[in-house]
Amino acid sequence: MADDSVRPDIPGGPDMTAGPNASAMPAVPAASSGQAAPGLTRGQAPGPWSLPGNPADLDLPRSASLAVPPDFLASLPAETTTSGAFAPFAAYVQGLALLRAGRFPEAAGSLAAAAAHPLAGFLARDAALAAGYAHEATGDAAAARAFYKKWLAAGPENSLTPTVLLRLGATAAAVGDFPAARDSLQGLCLSRPWSALAKHGAALARALFDAGRSDWDPDASHVALAQAERAIDALRPDAAGAILDRLAASSGEKDAARLEYLRGKVDFAKRRTDAALARFQAVRERFPASPIAPWAAYHEARCLWRKTDPESAGRMEALLRSLVDDPAVEVRAREVSARHLMLLLTEQGRLAEALSVADVLAQLGRGGDLGEQARGLSGVLCFALGRMEDAATRLSGFLRDHPGSDWAPGARYWLGRTREAQGDEAGSVACHLGNAALCKNTYYGLRSAARLQALATPGRVDPGNVQPFLYPPGTQAPQTPSAAPDCPDQIPASGQGMRDPGLQAMRNRAAFLDASGMPDMAELDLAFLAALAPTDTELALAHIRLATRLFRLGPATATARRTFGDCLVRGDPAHFGPLAAALYPRRHTAAIRSALAGSDVSEGLILGLIRQESFFNAQVVSSAGAVGLMQLLPQTAANMATRLGMKPFSAKMLTDPATNIRLGVEYYKMRHAQYGNPEHTLCSYNAGAGKLAVWMQGIGHLEPDLFVEFIPYEETRDYVRKVLTNAMFYESLPGGGEAG
Repeated sequence: MADDSVRPDIPGGPDMTAGPNASAMPAVPAASSGQAAPGLTRGQAPGPWSLPGNPADLDLPRSASLAVPPDFLASLPAETTTSGAFAPFAAYVQGLALLRAGRFPEAAGSLAAAAAHPLAGFLARDAALAAGYAHEATGDAAAARAFYKKWLAAGPENSLTPTVLLRLGATAAAVGDFPAARDSLQGLCLSRPWSALAKHGAALARALFDAGRSDWDPDASHVALAQAERAIDALRPDAAGAILDRLAASSGEKDAARLEYLRGKVDFAKRRTDAALARFQAVRERFPASPIAPWAAYHEARCLWRKTDPESAGRMEALLRSLVDDPAVEVRAREVSARHLMLLLTEQGRLAEALSVADVLAQLGRGGDLGEQARGLSGVLCFALGRMEDAATRLSGFLRDHPGSDWAPGARYWLGRTREAQGDEAGSVACHLGNAALCKNTYYGLRSAARLQALATPGRVDPGNVQPFLYPPGTQAPQTPSAAPDCPDQIPASGQGMRDPGLQAMRNRAAFLDASGMPDMAELDLAFLAALAPTDTELALAHIRLATRLFRLGPATATARRTFGDCLVRGDPAHFGPLAAALYPRRHTAAIRSALAGSDVSEGLILGLIRQESFFNAQVVSSAGAVGLMQLLPQTAANMATRLGMKPFSAKMLTDPATNIRLGVEYYKMRHAQYGNPEHTLCSYNAGAGKLAVWMQGIGHLEPDLFVEFIPYEETRDYVRKVLTNAMFYESLPGGGEAG
């Protein structure tokens, strides 16, 4: 039992009776255990870390925002809401209503029952959070803390994690567990420094520090610098700038070099490139002995990479070389500088010099991701330079040393290309057959399939007489299963009789929710169940179908990979069955064909582009303001409308699928007419014409496969690969998907 001697001597605490809405709230008594209301001395104002005065202001899970028809529970047979799969659902819905009404003791009981029910499914975690709120509002901080801990332990972090960390910090302080309070508040303040919740957490952490209850000072300058760095990394430069402004205005010692360096990173993130350039240069010149100076030089080079003039490229190269060649610079700064120098030289077509830098990076980054990237690229650079023996040695070595790498299929593909260039067609076929066996439906698997088709022409080589090359001899790597993977069309239905009764009851609940007009709630249920029973193919397909119907590609893909991963990677697309329609839909094909009339652009490519951009959600709007299926900026769309003589035109029209496709395809065709192939066109679609012009000067003459491999922007390279993979996949599924 806590008493005044162990409570922090700080004003306020979690209490829904105080605050601007207090008059509308019922009185909250002390906990029945005799414990005082958490962190609260009667008569004191609440702290900013307190629970909101109004239950409507609570941060609740997504399920709490999904509408349940008013008469839904009343329409169910009474026995289904007291036992069975609808019992926790009913307890959860009723508990939320009680919580919102301020009837906290009753809400606590109902929500606790929902969280503990064996058939709660995903509702167990959601109910645990709401139960924590209800218990905390009654003054039972210990019980609330237990529910918050249960929430954290029940799944990965999500948008509610900051709320739970704050509540854990507040309830831990309330019961006198100050080390636990410090840990929760420190985690909140350092991981989400941009949030209002972090400010509230800092207020409590400050009070604990001032009272001598904690050794962590949230106002220390090194904490502010770490928070600003975290905000920058999370792409929240405005928040980082505000943190740095507060630090600059505060008294006490500051790391002036790092402060100015982080201001430069804020400018860079906000695309104020010239301002960032000046700051980084100033740090380098004013603080040459600071350990941050090499990093300022590196980021100065990154600023210069945004420019397209030769002078900036020369300055960038000089900066990067000075860092790479200086053994006094810390290894990590030399590594990232070598990587950017390697990419700069590659984009300029200076492949032999890029190869030399790749070798330096491979040595600097032994065992790390950057060293692995350098080793892979060095093999392709040797191929592009015509140094085939060296390419074969490097690519084989990569497969031997990195058999589990995501790029192992790429190494196998380029080794096959190398063998072909050496005149060893059987060896080339063996490499491409290896990709067909291990990763048939991936980018490199589909590229290998195209090479196999060319190599298997009469008079050349019979693939049936060649053993697939998987890994170099002696490599400790998993081998291909002897049998082809099972795909949906080849797997018998699970059958309800074979399923655990509890799982089946929850499955039936999801089906009933969907049929009753609550598909979003049903999707949450099915996502949880599909993860709980990953071998239940019928359950997985039910979730995939519903999730894609709601345009929730992320959850659908997660379930598909978990249950059908082997099939998706190396199975026969002819047996994908319902997976093809769900994951590779063919929607709006009439509009696509009409827009493509007279063009040499393939329907599959436009389908693949739409799948990547919006997954066929006509209403989606990006953070940059791009709208609809093909994610068009309104100004770009307006220009295309003028080009087509489409009058009148307004940005609202972009949510109409036919209009969006007509304008988007026109834009793509215009770029395609300029560049002539999908690789270059997709680059311009993603990275813009200005940067593509630079790449065209250096590597535009290379064959498309090499050009894609050498795209220096990772985001653009991945984008091009994904769209091309989608397109190739649509071509391999001529009858799959949903027409319309």
